[in-house]
Amino acid sequence: MHRIIGVAGYKNSGKTGIVEGIVKELKSRDYRVATVKHVPEEGFTLDQSETDTWRHAQAGADKVALVSPDEFSILDKREVTLEEVLLSLENLDFVILEGFRSSEAVPKIMVAHDEDTASSLDDDFTVGFVGVGVGEKPVFDREDIESVTNLVEKKATCPTGGLDCGECGFDNCREFIMAAIEGEAPVDGCVTLKGPVSLSVDGRKVPIKPFIKDLLANTISGMISSLKNAEGKKIELEVESDEG
Repeated sequence: MHRIIGVAGYKNSGKTGIVEGIVKELKSRDYRVATVKHVPEEGFTLDQSETDTWRHAQAGADKVALVSPDEFSILDKREVTLEEVLLSLENLDFVILEGFRSSEAVPKIMVAHDEDTASSLDDDFTVGFVGVGVGEKPVFDREDIESVTNLVEKKATCPTGGLDCGECGFDNCREFIMAAIEGEAPVDGCVTLKGPVSLSVDGRKVPIKPFIKDLLANTISGMISSLKNAEGKKIELEVESDEG
C-alpha cells in the first residue's frame, strides 16, 4: 500500500516547486510516485470549453475518456472525497498532495515565507516546514529537497479507510495518524486495507474490518473449493446487484 503526505501553504507560496522537487527526488530513488492537486475554485474543469470532450460532458456523459498516442485521461463528472481518491490509486509507493491544508487525513509539510504565515498554517498534522517555521518542527531551505524528501520517507503514512474501527490499537483514524506522525505507530499500520481480501464497489475501494475479511475469505474459499476447476490461490468474484 502506498504512503501519503501533503505539501500545503497559501497561494503563491511555492508549493508546486516543492512538490516538483520531491517527485524528482523520489523518482531518483526508484519509487513509484503519484500526485494529487487540490483546486478549490467552484466550477473548475480540466476540460476546455467548446472542445469535443467538453461537448460530450455537456451532453450528459458521466465519464469522458481522452486517448492519445502518448497518454489517456478519464474525466469523472461527479463529486468525490479525498479519501476515495487516495484509495483508488494503486501500484504506487508514494502519493504527494498539493494543497488540502485543512485535511486531517494525512501528515503535511507547510510552505511559508514568514513566521505569521507559518503559525497560521501549523496544526497537529504538520510534520515540518519549508522556508520559515515555528515551534520545534524541522525547517528546510527551499533548495534542500533531499532533506525534505528524507522527511517524506520517514513521515508519510498509508491511507486509512475512515472506519474508526480500532483494530490498529487506537480509538479512531485521527489518533492513528497522529501516533504514526509521532513515531508511536507504524506508518503503514492501518489494517483495514491490508490482508488477502479487498473489496471494490462500482470501482471504488471499500475498507473492510479484519473480522469481515476473515469471514468473507473463509466463506468464499469454502464454497469455491467444492467446484470443479476452481483450484488456485487467488479468487476473483464479481457480483452484480439486481435492482430490477
